[in-house]
Amino acid sequence: MSEEPSKKDSTSSTKKGLGRGLGDLLAQHDTDLPFLGAYGAASDTHEEGLPISVGQDDPHELLKAIERHLRSVLTKSDISIKDDSIKLSDYFTATIGAESGVDIKIRADNLPLVPSDLTSPGFIGGNLADDRSSAEVTIIQWGIESRRLLSRLCEYHTLTL
Repeated sequence: MSEEPSKKDSTSSTKKGLGRGLGDLLAQHDTDLPFLGAYGAASDTHEEGLPISVGQDDPHELLKAIERHLRSVLTKSDISIKDDSIKLSDYFTATIGAESGVDIKIRADNLPLVPSDLTSPGFIGGNLADDRSSAEVTIIQWGIESRRLLSRLCEYHTLTL
């Protein structure tokens, strides 16, 4: 077997540079975009929570989703359901919020939560007591974080209460 002669690339003999610099890239992409002015200047203030445009689920549908999730994890005898509220002894209450979403209130000693658990996407107005004896949050959108929070609270309920 004879070996094929290797093809030599013309660029292999010359050293490659770093390419275009940042200034060249900025100059190339510096385009006048007048339509962006229609949106107005950016605000310097930070607004809490998710904007309405992100989307909110219907509070009644949220309450039904919470009910289904609780029923899948806990026994029926633990859950008390009325028109616009769900109660789990004195530990957990879910009610349709006055403004939007479903208000969740949890009361127990040494809750398995940290403040960031109540500020996840889909939650607004989260508040955890300093001694972790109570927590409040409004769920405005059903998702992974909502299920995760409820699962953790149900697990804590079954193990400790």
